[in-house]
Amino acid sequence: MRVAIVGGPGVGKSTLVRQLGDLYHNGAYGEGEQGVWDPRVLEDIEAGRNPVGVTRYFAELYDANYRDAARHDGPDRVIMFEGARITLEAHMAEYPVEHHAALRAVLAIGDHWNPDRTIVLTSSSDTIEKHIRLRSRAHENIEEMVRRFRLIDGEFRRLAPRYPNAVVIDRDHKEFHDRDGLVDIIRAAGLPPFREIPYRRE
Repeated sequence: MRVAIVGGPGVGKSTLVRQLGDLYHNGAYGEGEQGVWDPRVLEDIEAGRNPVGVTRYFAELYDANYRDAARHDGPDRVIMFEGARITLEAHMAEYPVEHHAALRAVLAIGDHWNPDRTIVLTSSSDTIEKHIRLRSRAHENIEEMVRRFRLIDGEFRRLAPRYPNAVVIDRDHKEFHDRDGLVDIIRAAGLPPFREIPYRRE
């Protein structure tokens, strides 16, 4: 089973991918931001330039993950991804309309991904601002990140009904570092139960 986790910047996608990946013991297909992405990508996102190049980069990154997962998927597997075709489409709103035709051509890279479930994380701006401040990344302008989040979050909410198997989950008051928060997400998304190693006091 392939599960894509998507949402606006700072909503907690990477954390949820890692936590659920560990819980299901599959590892995770996530993004890396600093240290993994080409550093020029972050510069161009921040400056709002090179929309087609940025979108193509993420489309090819996601595509590599989906192709790799196809070799490891199976009836007893739950594989988590950060990103799906809806991600590429939602981020189009950040760029002027004159780029949209070229961006739509890049979207076709994701036409065959078809995750079995897409979890669309959404949240209030207050929660996002709190989490962005907590992670305290030197390269992030908090006000700009919150502005981008509002724009992209609105697009995810608008687009989600068009995508099969998409489940919108409001992450307000949910923590991804505790068991109850993760179990809430699993139930809300209709994911299969995870196998757990029993603990015994002997």
